[in-house]
Amino acid sequence: MRRLAISLGSIMVACASAPVERLAPEDVLGARARPPTREPVASAELLERLQRFVEGAERMRDATPRGAPMPDAHVTAWVAVLSDVEALTGRQASALDLVRARLWLQTAIEADGARYGDVPLEVASHSQRTLAALTMKLVKLSRGNRPLKARPETFVWPVEPVVVTSPWGHRTHPVHGDYRFHAGVDLEANRAQAVYAAGPGVVAFAGWNSGHGKQVELQHDPHLASRYSHLSGWAVQPGDVVKRGDVIGWAGKTGTATGVHLHFELRRDGESLDPEAELPGPGGGLVVTR
Repeated sequence: MRRLAISLGSIMVACASAPVERLAPEDVLGARARPPTREPVASAELLERLQRFVEGAERMRDATPRGAPMPDAHVTAWVAVLSDVEALTGRQASALDLVRARLWLQTAIEADGARYGDVPLEVASHSQRTLAALTMKLVKLSRGNRPLKARPETFVWPVEPVVVTSPWGHRTHPVHGDYRFHAGVDLEANRAQAVYAAGPGVVAFAGWNSGHGKQVELQHDPHLASRYSHLSGWAVQPGDVVKRGDVIGWAGKTGTATGVHLHFELRRDGESLDPEAELPGPGGGLVVTR
C-alpha cells in the first residue's frame, strides 16, 4: 500500500470564509454565453429518455447471468437510445445536456461490458461514435470564448489525508472476484468524511449510479471530468459551479463496496486516467511514504 498525504488546510480556510462566486456552467467550460431567459429545449426530454434507458438497463443486467450474451432486447434498446440522444443533442442543447448524456452512456456501456460476455459490435461502435460526437459538440460550444483548459497538476486530492488502498489498473475485483480493470483509485476515508472537488468545474451529475452508489461527477473543461463514488450523500446539484476544494459530498459505502472509502476517477473524453500520474506527486506538494 502506498500512503499519500496532502494538506488542504489553506484551501479549506479560504472556502469557509470567502463568499461563493456564482458563475454559469458555460463560464467554466468556456462555452458561449447565452441570454439567461433562453432555456435549452432538449433538457427535460433528454433526461427522461436517459432515465428510462438506465432503469431498463439495470433491470436487464440483474436478470442476466454474468458472462452471458447481451440480450437482443437490450441491443435494440441501445440502438434506440443512441439514436434518440443524437437527435435530442442535435437540437438546442446546453453543455450540461452534453456532459450528462456522455456520463450516463459511458457508465452504461462500462456496466454492460462487466456484466455480459461480449458487447455486440453494433452497440460498441455506435456508442463510441455517439460519445465522440458529444465531445465534439462540447468543443464547438467553447468556440465563443477562449476555452478553459483544466490542469490536473494544479488539482488537490479529494480527501485528507490521502491513502491509496487500491490503485488504478487491472485487479481482482474485491466483491465479484473476477479480474477486471479498475478505472480509478480507492482512497481510505471515514464515514461522513468530507469529499472535496479536485478542481474547479460544473456538476454534471449528482445521484445514484448503479454499483458506484451515490456519485458526483464534475466537468472541469470540455474534455476533462472527475468522479467521486460510494458517497453517503452529496452537497451539490447538477449545474452547480464549484471551486477547487469545495465540499461536494461525504464518504460512505453505497453501491458495490466492501467498506467505507472513496472511489476517485479522472477521465479525458471518456477515457480513464491514472490519478496518481496526473495529480501532484513527490516534489509537487505531495508526500509519499511506504
